[in-house]
Amino acid sequence: MKLDERVREVIEAPLESKGYDLVRVNIVGGKKRLAVIIDIDRLDEKNVTVDDCVEANRLISAILDVEDFINGAYTLEVGSPGESRPLAKIRDFERFCGHVAKMELVNPVEGIKKFTGRVVGVDGRESLVRVGILEEDDREICLSIDNIKRANVKRKF
Repeated sequence: MKLDERVREVIEAPLESKGYDLVRVNIVGGKKRLAVIIDIDRLDEKNVTVDDCVEANRLISAILDVEDFINGAYTLEVGSPGESRPLAKIRDFERFCGHVAKMELVNPVEGIKKFTGRVVGVDGRESLVRVGILEEDDREICLSIDNIKRANVKRKF
């Protein structure tokens, strides 16, 4: 298991219990010094505050200290995902329904692999996302969440 996956595995549930959504885990650096960068969002959909980041940082730090699977020194950074927030889970697409996202697919759908589209619907039971492709007059396609390689919110219309 990759280090970022292991970090995600041990911190996701405790963060959720405190009202936070784990958006992204990014680990950068080399063998001498790593940076563990965590982006969180609030489950109540309010804006992330500095106090939220401090609370999440303390929680994550305590968990990583107990689990002790990161070799060597590292820096922990906790922040908000910002304006171009990644969409990775079905609940992300549900929350940002109506928003525009830049998307890249694992496998092309109807000949399309990279595009900008508006999230117009979600079927959580089937893990499907319906997207209107802006470059093609909002022609809609249906995507499996597993076929979405990368998606980031652009702005609301």
